[in-house]
Amino acid sequence: MAQKPRTIHPGDAQDERLASLPLSAAYTFAYLPTVLDDEGRAKDQPAVFNGYLWPLRADEHPTAAMIEDIDALAAAGLVCRYSVDGHAYLHDPRWKVRQKIARPVASTLPGCPTHNKTFDEVVVETLNKVSEQVKAFVGGAATNIDEAKVRDSLARIVEDVTFLVDPEKASSYGQKVREFFTKTTRPESPAADAGTNGKNVWKQATEQPPPDGS
Repeated sequence: MAQKPRTIHPGDAQDERLASLPLSAAYTFAYLPTVLDDEGRAKDQPAVFNGYLWPLRADEHPTAAMIEDIDALAAAGLVCRYSVDGHAYLHDPRWKVRQKIARPVASTLPGCPTHNKTFDEVVVETLNKVSEQVKAFVGGAATNIDEAKVRDSLARIVEDVTFLVDPEKASSYGQKVREFFTKTTRPESPAADAGTNGKNVWKQATEQPPPDGS
């Protein structure tokens, strides 16, 4: 069970999902990183969590209360519970955004099947998304194609893929895709241009520095 120094993300105070939960769940979420490993994972053991996070208040916050806290956090999407080979685990899906670990130690726990995909899996899913988007847009008459909708849909795909690799640059890369298509798309055939230029979009977005210069 990890007991390394962690930080509380300043955005937590403005997170509407967290604000809608009971105060005990919010407290648990604030200190939960202290029991997660350097990749934001832990065995899903509410009794153990309670012993670490509520050591001096176990009488007023028993294991049953911790179970309710974790259930509430999972329902709000603030933590993700999963199982591998019959064993229960949980992790923070936004760990890379919330924590900056110096010299992180690789996790000994299996990754989440939903959030920890291999690069090949991400590429296959991305290609499928692009294919579905293009089919949806060109399925109707060309005059009915909404250029802005095409541009924003492809930008969101880039943001989703980038988030898995570098969450902090996801938004800036998505914006670059929007700007790229705004400059290169011809009014008379936006879908055709999207198909022609799409091969270079990822390279264009990732090779150029994001707008904030980071």
